[in-house]
Amino acid sequence: MSNTQKQSSPGNIHAADMAAAAAGKPLAAAAANRSSDRLEKQIAAQLAGYPDPMSRTDLRRACRIGTRTSLYLLQSGLVPCTHTGKKTRCYKIAKADAAEYLRRREQEPEYYTAPSGWYKNYPDRRPPAKPLVQSINCEIVSRLLIRRYFEEQLAGSPDVLTAAQIARLTGYSAKTVSRWCSAGRLKSILRQPKFMVPKVWLLEFLASDDYNNICRKSGRHYAMIREISK
Repeated sequence: MSNTQKQSSPGNIHAADMAAAAAGKPLAAAAANRSSDRLEKQIAAQLAGYPDPMSRTDLRRACRIGTRTSLYLLQSGLVPCTHTGKKTRCYKIAKADAAEYLRRREQEPEYYTAPSGWYKNYPDRRPPAKPLVQSINCEIVSRLLIRRYFEEQLAGSPDVLTAAQIARLTGYSAKTVSRWCSAGRLKSILRQPKFMVPKVWLLEFLASDDYNNICRKSGRHYAMIREISK
């Protein structure tokens, strides 16, 4: 068989792609569906064999996380749980909530990152220190004031910014900014291989609750909060 015949052989095309093409669906959507299916199968395999509800130890082993991390997730409410009031084995976690944690962790790992200093408290097991998860109190500081602050900060920036430029402005890594774009948290225009973000969309994101409530903030984010809250 010639090279030309090999390249055009239907056997070299993924069956799901052929089905998607036949149905008139974009190949990118078919690839995304396959990725989602693989993730769901992986999550099901990780949680198989554990009871429902799960204990904290079950959660730690199934999700392959440490003791201190599991305490942070449960005490902060990032993973919903029921506290039984017992001194030991006091946490009960629904399997569905554990699955949602694994699902979102795959897309937004920074969402579950413990604040700076959290692990230094171990083994005292104190709850997350509120000064480490600062955010703007929107009851005191108006959203208009927040937006004006960011408009001033971005005054000298181009009308459309790259992930690297946004990273320099916010103090987060370019990889984190790209993840915001991939997850749809930060609206963007994908121009391979880069995300391009119009300034007006960036302003909307910076003034949003989503950005304000990031758990582990960058040094520049903390500095911004202090300046706006004066």
